[in-house]
Amino acid sequence: MTWSDALGFLGGNGLFLILGIVLIVVVLYNKWKRKRR
Repeated sequence: MTWSDALGFLGGNGLFLILGIVLIVVVLYNKWKRKRR
């Protein structure tokens, strides 16, 4: 799946876009927290 396919699938639905961003932020935060140990 390419970025254009993903954007076309979302169809401009902001809710799914926001949920995706939040999920990425949580994953990155957890990785960063583990590195701090």
